[in-house]
Amino acid sequence: MLIIFILSIIPFIIWVFMQPLGLRFSDISSITTSLGQILGLVGMTLFSINLILAGRLKFFDKYFKGLDRVYNNHHKLGLISFSLLLFHPLFLVVKYITISIRDAGLFFVPFVNMPITWGIISLFLMIVFISLTIYINLKYQSWKFSHKFMTLVFVFAILHTFFITSDISRNNFLRYYILILAFVGLVVSIRQAFLGKFLNRKLKYKIKNINQLNEDILEIEMEPLNKRVVFNPGQFAFFNFFGSGVRSESHPFSISSSNNESNLKITVKNLGDFTSRLKNIKKGDSVLIDGPYGNFSYNKIKNKNQIWIAGGIGITPFLSMAKSLESDYNVDLYYSVRENKEAVNVDWLNELDRKNSNFKFNLWISSEKGYINGGLISSLSNGLDGKDIFLCGPTLFMESLKNQFASLGVDINKIHYENFSL
Repeated sequence: MLIIFILSIIPFIIWVFMQPLGLRFSDISSITTSLGQILGLVGMTLFSINLILAGRLKFFDKYFKGLDRVYNNHHKLGLISFSLLLFHPLFLVVKYITISIRDAGLFFVPFVNMPITWGIISLFLMIVFISLTIYINLKYQSWKFSHKFMTLVFVFAILHTFFITSDISRNNFLRYYILILAFVGLVVSIRQAFLGKFLNRKLKYKIKNINQLNEDILEIEMEPLNKRVVFNPGQFAFFNFFGSGVRSESHPFSISSSNNESNLKITVKNLGDFTSRLKNIKKGDSVLIDGPYGNFSYNKIKNKNQIWIAGGIGITPFLSMAKSLESDYNVDLYYSVRENKEAVNVDWLNELDRKNSNFKFNLWISSEKGYINGGLISSLSNGLDGKDIFLCGPTLFMESLKNQFASLGVDINKIHYENFSL
């Protein structure tokens, strides 16, 4: 985030040295104009950076230590950028109000001044698409499709930025700085939104087996047709399934197989929409895989004394970890489900518990025992000191346990989790 902060304030620093600040803030009109200019410069810079973050580049996955953190930062920066750009014209219009209400009104009338019109169109479209994201619970693919239009929003923002008379047009360094960031953002956005299916390096697999683990959960086993995905246990990938009744859209799933197996497995719960259609796939259907991604892996942590806590389908990455577990790690795995029938791979996990004295498995049925909590885990695991904790499950489940562990004195840096509920 430090690099993002530095990149975002560089235009402001350049702006500060272009004119004496006494002139910039001499009266109400110049003050509001200056504030509007600052908001526009920083907002446009963050808009560019935000599109770059959305490009699913593996460099950012490593830099931010997980694609979930990339997307969380993308989400936060998007809201900040939107807020700055929303207030940008509102501060600028004050100058016209001091002249006449008519001039202020004309500032927002389309097609009177084309560079301003492009800015109005960009801001209007941004309001529409961000409102869809915040206030309407769109299906994943509809949400993903709506985000493609942010490229169009950005094009109008670029046209506004580089054709309106402003400090950008009067300072070449500022102009080229904004231009380079905008160009990179536009290229990354077009690549991800429209060319990703052609340019992203995806590995070809085909479905070998489909196992119905319970009423709602499928285990899908795939075999490579050329190179195999090389991953750390606990990572995830994006999958495109090609079969009758299944839309060939990209969805992320945690890998549940060992990283030593040649075939790849995912364990998928029917949560509606896309996942409900996966029951239609068949043996031999094609799959394209983009990955791996993520930093959620037990062997990324030096501490070999660990506690793993899964809520529901959050058991998936832990299955991969358990299957790949090295002998010198000491692990307690807690698997929380509401009903016993919801749990999967229990027999295998119990067998691993019997064979490996360093691995302890605890199945927690919340309808019988109540919700699992930090105090219980501390008691059953003989304390939390000197242990790293891994969480995977519903957002509220992870947030609650994270707060409980923090209140019990666990260092927040020793609590590891991934969160894609954006």
